[in-house]
Amino acid sequence: MKILDRNFDQLKVQKSFKNVILFYDFWSWLTESKAAKKVLELAEIKDKQTILEVACGTGIVFEKIARENPNGINIGIDLSPDMLSKAKHRLQKLNTHNFELKEGNVLQLDFKDNSFDILINNFMVDLMPEETFDKIASEFYRILKPGGIAVISVFSFGEKRINKFWYWVSKNMPALLTGCRPVSFKKNLMHAGFSIETDLQLSQNTFPSEVLKARKVVILN
Repeated sequence: MKILDRNFDQLKVQKSFKNVILFYDFWSWLTESKAAKKVLELAEIKDKQTILEVACGTGIVFEKIARENPNGINIGIDLSPDMLSKAKHRLQKLNTHNFELKEGNVLQLDFKDNSFDILINNFMVDLMPEETFDKIASEFYRILKPGGIAVISVFSFGEKRINKFWYWVSKNMPALLTGCRPVSFKKNLMHAGFSIETDLQLSQNTFPSEVLKARKVVILN
């Protein structure tokens, strides 16, 4: 199966997520929480690190990042102001101010080279046009420190027959999934210079996902 075509319209994306904000967390718990848990496990967060979550959504994962890295720097960005508003509300209960949440676009990451120890990105690539995948992977590589890791989950094609149901939904009723569809991102990460350390295929309530742990390898001349 091929990756379905998608266009990127920032205003349209923001509107789509505004429309699902009321039940987004339930959907995430039902279909994505297994992958999110594995992402955090593979990230192996240690205190005093510099961590970026791209597409932090309503802050479900970002809250755990901030808790595990209380004396470090934690930054979360998202394209949707409605998602960020909910994330900020969630983070209010923390007794720390070791984090920053702000609007951001993965195609225009406003960070210097070699800035982060860890980059986390859950279920965002599957929303983007395939022709942007190389740029996204290159940007992830650029802003990570040498030896830093990116831990990424995506809506995948899956390995089970039942998983193909979601490809059908994304093809025939894309609005139900806010335009997300099954993708493959591993080769793009490798092309950008990453070494793939972990590649896991998961299925949660028939919804398929892939979790990748990739390390920034710097070759010295």
